[in-house]
This record gives sequence, structure tokens and C-alpha cells, in this order.
Amino acid sequence: MLSGLLFLFTLQMKGQEIRGIVYDAKFDRPLPNVSVLLTDSRHGSVSDKSGNFKISGIKPGNYKLMASMVGYLIYEKEIEVSSGSILNLNVYLQPTNITLNNEIVITARRAASNEFTTPEAISVVNQQIIEEESPRSVPEALTGTTGVFLQKTNHGGGSPIIRGLIGNQNLLMVDGIRLNNATFRSGPNQYLNTIDPNLVDKMEVVRGSGSVLYGTDALGGVVQVITRNPSFADSGFMAGANLYGKMVSENMEKSGRAEVNLASKKIAFLGGYTYHDFGDIVAGDTLGKETPTGYTEYSADGKLLVKLPKNNELTIAYQYDRLNNVPRYDKIVSGYSFYHFDPQIRQLGYLKLKTYHKNKWISQINFTASFNQSDESRKIQKNGQSKIRYEHDKVNTWGGTMEICSYPLEDWKIVSGIDYYYDKVISGAVEVNNGTESIKRGLYPNGSTSASIAVFTSHTFTVQNFSFILGGRFNTFDVKATDEVFGNVDVKPSAVVGNASVVYDLKSHINLIGSVYSAFRAPNISDLSSFGTFNYGIEVPNKDLKPEKSLNTEIGIKAKYDRFSGSLYLFRNYLTDLIGNAKSTWDGLDSIDGEKVYRKENYASAFLKGIEAEAQYKFISWLMAYGNLTYTYGQNEDLKEPLSRIPPLNGKIGLHFQSNPGFWSRVEWLSAAKQDRLSSGDEADSRIPKGGTPGWNILNLSAGYTWKWLHITAGLNNIFNKAYRTHGSGVDGYGRSVWLAMKVGF
Repeated sequence: MLSGLLFLFTLQMKGQEIRGIVYDAKFDRPLPNVSVLLTDSRHGSVSDKSGNFKISGIKPGNYKLMASMVGYLIYEKEIEVSSGSILNLNVYLQPTNITLNNEIVITARRAASNEFTTPEAISVVNQQIIEEESPRSVPEALTGTTGVFLQKTNHGGGSPIIRGLIGNQNLLMVDGIRLNNATFRSGPNQYLNTIDPNLVDKMEVVRGSGSVLYGTDALGGVVQVITRNPSFADSGFMAGANLYGKMVSENMEKSGRAEVNLASKKIAFLGGYTYHDFGDIVAGDTLGKETPTGYTEYSADGKLLVKLPKNNELTIAYQYDRLNNVPRYDKIVSGYSFYHFDPQIRQLGYLKLKTYHKNKWISQINFTASFNQSDESRKIQKNGQSKIRYEHDKVNTWGGTMEICSYPLEDWKIVSGIDYYYDKVISGAVEVNNGTESIKRGLYPNGSTSASIAVFTSHTFTVQNFSFILGGRFNTFDVKATDEVFGNVDVKPSAVVGNASVVYDLKSHINLIGSVYSAFRAPNISDLSSFGTFNYGIEVPNKDLKPEKSLNTEIGIKAKYDRFSGSLYLFRNYLTDLIGNAKSTWDGLDSIDGEKVYRKENYASAFLKGIEAEAQYKFISWLMAYGNLTYTYGQNEDLKEPLSRIPPLNGKIGLHFQSNPGFWSRVEWLSAAKQDRLSSGDEADSRIPKGGTPGWNILNLSAGYTWKWLHITAGLNNIFNKAYRTHGSGVDGYGRSVWLAMKVGF
């Protein structure tokens, strides 16, 4: 059982302050890097190397203190802070293998919340999972996650399907900043793969909601990548370093990273460099090597944290990622001699300032200023043609957010704010034919711009055993493009969305949930003005599009006991004014260069419904079973056919063994049924076999050991060497393969 907070003494001083030490309850040793929060004030701290934490600048009152760390049960305790006092606490965290519904999450409420008490359906890939699985890429870290199905057009891509929706119908974020920009495509894309997995602290997937707090694109949900923070020193100056390396059999991966952590009590810096060499995929059974699929990638990053007076905090961060010579294997095996992204670059720089105040209506203000750049070049040549096309698209995105957290009453919490994003697109193309160059229109009109500004508010009320969440957002856009070929674009769509949820706490172990969410996706520059190849044809622009809209309803149950944890959600999402490709003509022709002509239309209404279930059970202290199952059904009501790329029934079952100290192992079975419910677009897609994608089952085994400064993990994937492909993907999964990863700390 959890040990209580031990109140040692209270002293009279000028200000209010909470100090303490966090311990491992089983081994009675200090725990570093534990997040300690006052959930009713947004004040917080992180324990240092000796387990010490300090929270200052607090007004007198009653608070809920919450301490959390991966591998331990969340600690929650009501405390009282008196005027002019220092409160000294000892906090004991109980180790556990149970992680489901036992996380502190950010994305659901745009504030630190206990996953169990939030109404949202949330999937979390935490630091323990990342360290144990050593994922090849950020998208592949989501493999097997409840409610998420991973599509891979190419080895350098990876697009999550959430509740049947993919591409720009899901919102991707990094550290609270939108990764989506005005050129994000419908259908699969590769942009989540431009984040180095070595940066990741955890990933949160909020399924079915997100538009109220985060804006356009969140029809299916939100995927947020939260990057690692540096550690502060408990005293003086601290310098540390880590070296990481990973290898996969058949030369399918050689990766390495070097990083350094420099810190004092007030300033901390974490920076590193990563290099990946991914060889061609060697698929299962008789499929063998798929050439070309390999590519190289390197990343550099730095994050600086500064503790300011009164518990305020400044963060300055920069991320750079470059993928080189990434082939579109599905295009190359279906008529192209060359179709490569070279290079694919992402840069992100941001500054965040957290300030705390004693006014109950303005308890905390968060400011974020960001610059995000997506820089993509493509080289394309068809078989039997001398013409080579070089395309280049760069999107510069400036962003600014102000967020205000209010706690006017003990049982009333508010998060409100304003956010602004501005995209500028630089796009061009050059065709080279027998040595002769000609300048062509790019995929988008050069100089296109898109501006978005929004205000939002979300309120949480607690009345006895009930919690009510109500929220709303107003968002307006201004999209402009000068296009001499297809005509200028000047559209100003807007949207109002809202959400309402109720949570009933049944005896502290079960929460019953009902929710309604509306969402929207404003047509972006890609929808309104794209001219180029896509999955199964040539796309021409249409500047007369309306926003896509959805209304999602769901009921759910979350359970959390000492040995068992689980959740079950039933959902139905009704979509209107869906934007999709319809057959069209250009210059009186229904095909260009042998490719059929399509253009975007608000072509349909549709619905999605499904069930998502997950559970964990701890047999004994060192052995846990876990599993999940997801079923999604999608139907286009106007065309009277299935929606495109709907995942099949899929899930996983696993056993996790954990001994003390240091050794763990897991065996995991992943499965997907056959998917033969195909749309007309699916049937025209060369990535999907005739008659649908066959079902598959694979078995993986992994283990690891930690000793002081050394951490070793290894695995045997696809033990029975099965040939398989996830539905809608353009490449196959790895065959039987062995991997080894090692991390050394100094």
C-alpha cells in the first residue's frame, strides 16, 4: 500500500513554500526526476538527484499534491498551506508494473491531469515503453497502441490512423506546438517520422477529441510528442553524458546518439546528436529484401531550462532533423524509376515562459513563441521517360500562444487562451528533359500564406461524485494564394466548436464517462491549390471548399485497482462535408501523362463507429499481463461504400516480467484481421492487394538489464518469420530479426 505524507514541522517565515524528499517506498532510497505538482494551482517542481523538491511562491489554502514517475503509482494527497509557512514533506512512491490509467497526462486538459479522472480516451507511450522497445522511429513507437493503427507508405514515413481517420484529419504536436501546417496532405504522410525517437519522453494520443483546445485537424484525435527535459543539479555544478547505440540484423539499422546534460540548481541544458543508417527492409517468409527502402537520417537538439523567481520557468529549445534519399518504394515498384524525398528536413525552435500569480482568476500564464520549418525536396522520374522532375516545398510557420489557468473556486478550474499561427509556402519545380531545364509550377502556388487565430476556453466543475467538462473555441482563417494557372485563392473559413463531458466516480475505482465533441478541419493550401501526383492519380486544385465537420459521441468506463486496470470505449463519429478526391478533368482531359485526373470536393457525409478496449492484470509483483483490442467500422453514406483505409480488427496480448534489481523481459503477440471492406479509392490504390489486405499474426520477444550506468536491451522480432503488411501500407513489415541496443551513462 502507499505510505502517507509525513508532516514533519511548520515554521513561520515571510512566504509560503513546500519542500520535501521523494523516496522509493520499497527500497527507502531517494528518487530523482519525480514530477511533483499542486494540481489546483499549476505550481510544480521536479526532484533532483537526491530526491529533493521545492515549490515556492504559493498563496495560503488547500491543495492536492500529486507526485508521479514512470514505474510508480501516482501519489495524491490533500494538504494545507498556512500563511507565512514552510511545509516539509516526505513523499513515498510505491513501485508498480501497472501503468494503464496511472499516468499524469497533459494533452487531454491542456494541463497536468490524472489520466484516470479525465473523460478522454487516452493512449500513452511512456518512457519505460520507449526504453524497453527502442523503437526505430516515432511512428513505429505507436505500433500496437490502443485505438491507433500505423500505416507506412514508405520506410521513411508512418502515419497513425485514429478512429478511422488519417493524415491531416489528425493533429500532430510537439511540446504543445502544432506540427501540422497548411500543406499537410489528406491520406498518409511522413511528417511524424521527422522527430528523433531519442528525444521523446512520452507520447500521448487523445482519441476522438481535441478541436476545442487545439483547433483544426483534430477530427480523429491528437498525437502529442513530449520531449525530454534536462535534470537540475541538487547543488553546485553537474555534468553528465550518455552514449546510445543500436543494431538490427541484416544491416537494417545502425543508430547512435551522444548527449550531454549540464546543470546547476537554477539552469539545466540537455543537448545531443543522433545518426541513423536504415538499410533496406528484409521482409518475412519468401519476400526477402525490398530495394530500395533504406535511407539515412541525422538529428541535433538542445533544450535549456531556467528556474526564475517565484517558481516561474523559462524554456528555450531547438530541434533539427534531416532524412536523406528516402525512396517511395510503392511508386518505384509500380512504374517509377526514381521517386525519392531528398532531403526531408524539419526544424523547430521555441521559447516558453511559465509565470505564476496569486490572483485566482489568473493563477498561471503560459506564453509560447515558436518557429517551425518543413523543407521537402523530391526527385521523380517515370520508367521509360527521359524527363526528370525536381520539386521543392518549404513551409515556414510562426506561432504564438497565450494560455491562462484559473482556479476561481476549489471545484472550478478553467483553461483559456488565444493562439495564432502563420504559414508561408515557398514552392517550385524544375523539369529536366535531355539536358534542357524548364521552370514549372510547384505543388502549391509559390508565396501562398495561411493565417489562423483562435480563442478557446475549457471549464471543469466537480460536484460530489460528478465532474463536468464544458468547452468552446472560435477559430478563423485567412488563406491566400496567387495562382496564374488555376486562379487566385482568397478564402476566410471559420468555425465554432464545443465539447461536453461528464464523469461519475463510482467508489473511487471505476469512472463512468459520457462525452460529446464537435470538431472541424479548415481546408488548407494543400486542399485548395495542390497540383501534382498523389496515391492513385493527378490532383488539380479546387478553391471552393468548405470546412470538414464532425460530431463525436462516446461512452466509456475506466477501472483502476491494485492488480487490475482497464478501459472500454464505444464511439460514433458523424462527419459532414468530407473533403476527398473525385474524378475530374483539366484542359478537357481526364488524364495527364497517363495518370487519371482528380480534384478535391466536399463530396460526402459519413460515419465511423467502433469499440476500444484495453486491460492490464498483475498476477504477482513481478509478472503482468496486458492487452488491447480495437474495431472500427466506417461508411460513406452518400457513395454507399466503405470509407477509405479503415483499419481491420486489431490488437495485442503480452506478458511482462520485471525483477529487482534491473532485469525485465516481455513476450508480445500482435494481430490484425483481413480487411476486405474497400472503398473505390482503396481498390484503385496500388498499395492495397486485390481483394483486400490479408490478416497477420506476429510474435516478438525482448529483454533488458540495467546495472548502475549500463542499460542493455535486446529483442527477437517476428519469431516465426511471417510475411505481413499493415493495411494501406506501401512496404512490408520486418521478417525475423534480432536487435541489440546499449546505453552508457557517465
